Amino acid sequence: MARSCPVALVCAVLLLPAARAADPGPIDRTLAVQTAMAEAKNLLIASKSAEAVAALEKQLPNADGSRAFLDLLRSAYAAEVKRLQLAGADSKQVADVRTKLSLIGGAAPAPVVAASEPAPKPAAEPNKALEALRQAKDLFHQAQSEPGKYGPAAKLFAAAFLGKVRLSHEQMAAWAYCRVRVAADQLKRKTDPASAAEVAAEVEEALKLAPDNAGLQKVGAELIARARRAAGGARSAAPAADGWEVVETASFRVRHKGHRVQAEALARTAEAARGAIFARWSGPPGGAWGPKCEVVLHPTAADFAAATRQPAGATGRATVKLDGGRAVERRIDLRADDATAAVDALPREMTYVVLADLFPSAAPPRWAEAGMAVLACSPAEVERYRRTLARCYRDGELFPIEALFELKAPPAERVTGFAVESASLVAYLVKAKGERAFTAFLRDAQRYGLASALKRQYGVSDAKQLGDAWMQSELSVARAQAP
Repeated sequence: MARSCPVALVCAVLLLPAARAADPGPIDRTLAVQTAMAEAKNLLIASKSAEAVAALEKQLPNADGSRAFLDLLRSAYAAEVKRLQLAGADSKQVADVRTKLSLIGGAAPAPVVAASEPAPKPAAEPNKALEALRQAKDLFHQAQSEPGKYGPAAKLFAAAFLGKVRLSHEQMAAWAYCRVRVAADQLKRKTDPASAAEVAAEVEEALKLAPDNAGLQKVGAELIARARRAAGGARSAAPAADGWEVVETASFRVRHKGHRVQAEALARTAEAARGAIFARWSGPPGGAWGPKCEVVLHPTAADFAAATRQPAGATGRATVKLDGGRAVERRIDLRADDATAAVDALPREMTYVVLADLFPSAAPPRWAEAGMAVLACSPAEVERYRRTLARCYRDGELFPIEALFELKAPPAERVTGFAVESASLVAYLVKAKGERAFTAFLRDAQRYGLASALKRQYGVSDAKQLGDAWMQSELSVARAQAP
């Protein structure tokens, strides 16, 4: 049995991405994300949640699914909800921010009542960046006897860098060392493959801050090697006769043509994404995949389209072959020229591969697979789907819920409506009871039928009642915008 998951067709029709500027280098992306996080933390301290949200959303394409980044973004969204409530903002503004928060797994704060007097604004802090650098240097020296201060020192170095303070070579090395020490401590606490892959990636980026520090480079290289062993490694093989090179980890074999650095980074990201997707919908994976999942990184869009027979604008395809309820082949095709492959196409397609493990006897309904795959993408991509819901409602591209549940494949002229409706409905059900309850619902539907599963998991009698509740919650804005 084979499952081919051409979600790329949906993405090709839905909101094709605008032309992108030249992709910055890895260190520039990492520093941009770090500085945005430092800026957002300072803005949140200063009760400037809207500015904090803007600073973080700008770096979403570069965040690469960072857990710390998403945690901070959740905090910023929650603070912005409270600010809007206190300011008596329009209910649509509050609802929009609440939706963003829910889409990245955050719980929206309860409504608040405005105080009779506004909270006093924090006093201005001149030379904040210089003060951050001074504190960072002090903490760095103190950390030699109190290692717990390496983390705060790293954050302050980042804040100083954000404030346009020119750090000396010694200060850059101190910043890098702080990050390496924090990563080493993380590897001691968490040795699962996903955490180990994060450590290896963090140390690699930290070392770029001090390329001439031989001692730090040696220590960092040893830590990266340990982390890669814990994560299943990321080993590169020599090019084959056909020009393909291979990077391997515990669960993945990434094939590429001359994109070694990208392939190694993608392999590490794939290990982390695999663990995160399993944990989100079911629980930690039981072990490495066998056979490994082959990830083919095609050099260009044309190469991808020729190999997969997908539309030219598509960015990914997943294929799983099953025999007797066991995967005998796993494959994900991606494009090397897709700047967001690691945060959008890879986790989206990975969801289909994971679902074959979670549902080996019978695949979940098409709408559920499609919606779960979309929710694995970056918050920015999920938000694009959410915004498109209003347009699809207005243009009559959505389906009655009863019809959506029965669809094996959407009509070509309504594929966008199918995609955004599926993502919205899955997000609505996840918001109600969580991801694992949704997985239980899908299993109950296979065992006992849809009506029984809806009643058992969500307390609704049938698809129509669910559709009415979903429309009232998720489509109120869409109906208001319709002509």
